Amino acid sequence: MNKYTSGLTQNGARNFCYLPLSPAPPESFLQELVSCTGVIIGGGETEKYRSYIVDTEVGEYIGKMYKNGIPVAVFSAGALIIPEHCIIPPIDTSEKQHLFLKGIGLIRDCVISVHFTKWNEGENLKRAAGKTNVTAGYGIDDDAGIYFYNEIQTDSEGGIHIYKNEI
Repeated sequence: MNKYTSGLTQNGARNFCYLPLSPAPPESFLQELVSCTGVIIGGGETEKYRSYIVDTEVGEYIGKMYKNGIPVAVFSAGALIIPEHCIIPPIDTSEKQHLFLKGIGLIRDCVISVHFTKWNEGENLKRAAGKTNVTAGYGIDDDAGIYFYNEIQTDSEGGIHIYKNEI
């Protein structure tokens, strides 16, 4: 968890709780989640993250929190599940197939690709943007970040690759 929280602790944050995902989280999980002033969804097995968050109470709570101004920071698998369209590339799926699934929906009209350069995701990002008919595709390299406010990209750092779809 330190890799996700170290930047926050350097800026004064001290109180963190770790909520492990599961197919049936206890009520205490949801109570702890709604008491948070920020949410971090890290990296891991994207298909599992999606099944534990999207279309679940956990995802509903995160969506409501986000709409009420609670910041949501995501990394790797977390970044793939937060848009309206959750696009999981073949390299990241158990069946090695390109998956086009429903995401949480915190941001719309875009698709996201992670580990962009490392996984050589250029063609997959273009295909995903075309198939989902979104305006933009964002390829995010390792150690890079992109920031959205009210669904609009406001800043970025590191290697970000933007594909504008010709709709």
